[in-house]
Amino acid sequence: MNAAQINIKKNQSITITVDSVGYGGKGIARLDNFVIFVRDALPGQHLKVKIIKKKPSFAEAIIEEIITQSPDYIDPKCIYFNDCGGCTFQNLQYSAQLKIKKQQIEDVYTHLTKLTPVKILEPLASPEIWGYRNKMEFSAGDNRWLMKENDPETPKDFAIGLHAPRRFDKILDVKECFLQNDARNKIFADIRKWMHENKITLDNPRHHTGFLRNIMIREGAYTNEIMINFITRENGKEILKPLIDDLIADYPEIASVVNNVTKSKGQTSQGGKEFLLYGNSVIHDTIGGIQYEISANAFFQTNTKGAEQLYGVVRNFAGETDKPIIWDFYSGTGSIALFLADVAKKVYGFEVVSAAVKNANKNTQKNNINNCEFFEANLDKFLQTNQELIQSLPPPDIVVMDPPRAGIHPKFLKQIVNLGASKIIYVSCNPSTQARDIEQLVAHGYKIEKIQPVDMFPHTWHIESVALLTK
Repeated sequence: MNAAQINIKKNQSITITVDSVGYGGKGIARLDNFVIFVRDALPGQHLKVKIIKKKPSFAEAIIEEIITQSPDYIDPKCIYFNDCGGCTFQNLQYSAQLKIKKQQIEDVYTHLTKLTPVKILEPLASPEIWGYRNKMEFSAGDNRWLMKENDPETPKDFAIGLHAPRRFDKILDVKECFLQNDARNKIFADIRKWMHENKITLDNPRHHTGFLRNIMIREGAYTNEIMINFITRENGKEILKPLIDDLIADYPEIASVVNNVTKSKGQTSQGGKEFLLYGNSVIHDTIGGIQYEISANAFFQTNTKGAEQLYGVVRNFAGETDKPIIWDFYSGTGSIALFLADVAKKVYGFEVVSAAVKNANKNTQKNNINNCEFFEANLDKFLQTNQELIQSLPPPDIVVMDPPRAGIHPKFLKQIVNLGASKIIYVSCNPSTQARDIEQLVAHGYKIEKIQPVDMFPHTWHIESVALLTK
């Protein structure tokens, strides 16, 4: 049934009950099987909503009134929750969050593929649901978002915090974020206070002015080494020196302070030049006993203990084969490959980013692992244009893939099939593209054995999933 048949119009107010939450975090309600997506809605809520968009097959709405609250509702821990773009489900019991995330994966396979039934296991909960992020990046701006409630008495042209939802130009000024731990919240509060008292100019993304653009604070979950990265438009050595002196005197766990200087007009905190202002240029952390060096702009899983669970699933799936040859595509800095080294005869990693390949080989040496080897490879072309190298390597028993959110290029997918691996382990942060790619693998003779969701990001709609396919 379409919108015309049930006479839904834009700006109309209607009463609905939310059944579920779709991938992306919007509540889903139905009127005679016509779907209505509702921003910020929870399963079980009975709502009065206003239609803001109408299409032939669906409509979008915003909440006007909560008539009956969800049975799984809890008061959010954070006073910024209603205005912040960081968390989606902080007002929902964690057990209910996990149910939603499993349902989202099930819906993807039901509605976007013909692969049902698919065995989707119960999601693995994050070991920590507060303070779990080892890295937080805060934006600075001279255009503060005015909160609906609890609005702080700070100048309208001062904000250091997180972006307001769907706004690139307005920053929600925050004093703490519960996704990072207390130690880093104290450091952040001191930095924010110093910037305010010293009238440091903040970013204006429209006019591309202002000194401070971002503050990044990251910590080794097992080493407790802390790195602070100030992202600025100009070299901040002299301006930031008094602040840095105070910080290192008060917080001995600070092991590194760097300054990334970029004049880019885009909303990026990377690129440009990097200057070391204190300590070392790297900090350290471990995943499953493997030690890593982490530089300011290096990718590292933001939930260290969650990553151990995720990689543990991959190792369990791979370990069902006795000492396999493993090819690891999109291998990055080698984190999955090194985690698999003890169950494999040999692991070959393939990655397009040359700096990541160098880091992977360095991590291999640092951890005295001698059965992992990494290659720089443009995967869209690699298997076609490097036949001599391919033929020199033992063929894979297992292929492991952890591609970006966009998934795998169709041509590369066919080349993977041609490798003939008896097992494929597909790690993904995007169930939609994972399901699309798996449907093609099944069409080429593979069978889905199971999918294990792993929650790396409590209070958000994001979920990792590990799929096991066999041939």
